[in-house]
Amino acid sequence: MAGAVVIVVIMVLVGPIAVFLGGAVWSALTGWLLAEDADARAGAADAGAADAGAA
Repeated sequence: MAGAVVIVVIMVLVGPIAVFLGGAVWSALTGWLLAEDADARAGAADAGAADAGAA
């Protein structure tokens, strides 16, 4: 019986917290990587516009 209580406590209390923290870490990493990619693309677009203006 005690084992069932432990499993229920883990499923109800620990499980959702782990899912929320995992989602927060995943979102932070994805946002960080996509922001770097967007900055790199914006830099490349700005350089291309400067080259086109010089011609």
